[in-house]
Amino acid sequence: MSIGRGGSIPPLHTTCKNAKLTKMETLQIREIEESQDFNSNTLFQEIPFTQMPFYGTWQEALGRKVRSFVIEDGEPVAYFQIVKYPLIGSRSYLYIPYGPMVKEYSDELLLFIKKELKRIAKEEQAVFVRVDFTPASEDIAKFFKKAPGYTYHSAYFQPRLEWVLDLEGSEEEMLMARKKKTRYSIRLGEHEGIKIEFVEENFKDYFEDFYRLMSETAERNGFSLHVKDYYKSIFENLKSEYAYLVLAKDGDKVLVVNLIIISGQTANYVFGASSREEDKKMPAYLAQWKSIMKAKERGCRVYSFGGVSDKEGKYHGWEGLTLFKKKFGGRELKHGDFFDLVVNPFWYNLYNFRKLLKSLISW
Repeated sequence: MSIGRGGSIPPLHTTCKNAKLTKMETLQIREIEESQDFNSNTLFQEIPFTQMPFYGTWQEALGRKVRSFVIEDGEPVAYFQIVKYPLIGSRSYLYIPYGPMVKEYSDELLLFIKKELKRIAKEEQAVFVRVDFTPASEDIAKFFKKAPGYTYHSAYFQPRLEWVLDLEGSEEEMLMARKKKTRYSIRLGEHEGIKIEFVEENFKDYFEDFYRLMSETAERNGFSLHVKDYYKSIFENLKSEYAYLVLAKDGDKVLVVNLIIISGQTANYVFGASSREEDKKMPAYLAQWKSIMKAKERGCRVYSFGGVSDKEGKYHGWEGLTLFKKKFGGRELKHGDFFDLVVNPFWYNLYNFRKLLKSLISW
């Protein structure tokens, strides 16, 4: 089943009471079906974009199953969108990127979530469920198993550290707050005639430029791409209400394409694709700065550059990109640890062993 997009929430699916807990409540979980709607912003103003419906649509474009659920106690108290990923031997695991989102933690709620996730995992014949609670809480460790650190680095899992910039002050004030070399790099692009174009509709018209540059960026930085149809599906389903592109052009030639996704009051730098051609003109710096200014213009209060490397080396190979992001100023936003709900211990341990070997080889 996939994400709801219109209609009312269905009747009660499951209830749970636990007499051992001092606070007696009845919790309900409801799956949001294809023909239904649930506004997750009723829980949080700052919902992660990975918990928004369009992210589920992107995952479905890769053939992954997506389901979403709301937990209520008279009103919504938690929400999560869960994605199914394949493992060898027709097995799978489930992952909730930056979720479940929880309004207020309690032992009762965590126990209920654990019970329901186990039920869902058995329905999907999943080996384990990886949770990424937002916001994080120390209480999670009482009910879920902390995931080994060597399993963190994967294109499927959201990074533990983000680099974010608070959008305070005028453009000139913000620019003057950057380091001298960064200001020089931004202004050089304008001086060299690099033009910036904002795209807020007809996104698919710019897909081929994006994919050409994305392929070049991946080859240059040594990372793998998803299949082309994945990115194409994203561009075909983008909407101006939450997305915009920033293009840096030298004449008619597109040198940079940034894709920015807005969730709540946060603008997320999701993809950045660039060419080495005319690199001396610093088009990537100018495009990034204009991406930030456009976010401010659209009322965002925070600009997220996405994941950055950490001191523990979980994101080895991100050092160059991390340095680029940090040149624009900002602060670290740290997410909590990954926790797992193990359903099949044998296959879970085998998965972890394979991850451990892979991490050792990569070093």
